[in-house]
Amino acid sequence: MAILTISREYGSGGREIGRLVAQRLGYAYVDKERLFQDLEKGGQRWGRVAREVDEVCPTFWERHDWQYRGYVAQVEALILEYAAADRVVIIGRGGSFLLQGVPFCLRVRLLAPLEVRLERIMIRESLSREAAQRLITKVDGDRACYVKANYGGDWAEEDIYDLTLNTGSLAYEQVAEMLAEALEDKDRRATPEAREALGDMALAHRLKARVATDPRVLIPTLEVGFEEGIITVAGIIHTPRELHLVQEMVKEVCGDRQVRLDLHHRV
Repeated sequence: MAILTISREYGSGGREIGRLVAQRLGYAYVDKERLFQDLEKGGQRWGRVAREVDEVCPTFWERHDWQYRGYVAQVEALILEYAAADRVVIIGRGGSFLLQGVPFCLRVRLLAPLEVRLERIMIRESLSREAAQRLITKVDGDRACYVKANYGGDWAEEDIYDLTLNTGSLAYEQVAEMLAEALEDKDRRATPEAREALGDMALAHRLKARVATDPRVLIPTLEVGFEEGIITVAGIIHTPRELHLVQEMVKEVCGDRQVRLDLHHRV
């Protein structure tokens, strides 16, 4: 089963097209509201943080802030959890970058001429032309900055995506039909090995989110990955107590799964 990630210019119809594909194929649909609901299950704090920093350009201080890093880690863990469950449409939030390398993920970018997007936003949001222009500039700028800050990539780089489609010359229904057909090809690439690798990636990020959101442990250089069948946790710790807490979290999240800790004390 395949996964669809949609990166979209503001006003290009990403949400509408994503819903059409999900309805047509019986896929789950994951947008910001779905993610916000999931985050709020972990406490009101994270729902509030999400609404403040979701897909916006983080300041220098936010990039190193415990809450911001915890928010991003949770969003990544949630996206990977949905992806590992298959048959899902994921809107934005760097999903195309996070799932890069997953062979059964169709990564799509939607764009449209500025004039077309202006008309859509003016009607949808009841805005003047000037206000719609400012909103498009801000939203697109924030989305590009979010991807750059968290994944080091260029949001508009077409080589990242499997398909780039212009919704200014295509009806939303046409685009949805094209994506549904493209997902059929991706379905064939969902081998047991590829699915297992994605499941391991999801588990590693679930562990990262658990560590990153525990205020008792502050590891600004925290990195969690998966190499040769082993989950790895790397970073700088400050006290033996932090090491003990991380070990407890590893057991809580990963059970008996082998995990290599590469944690070093600050000197």
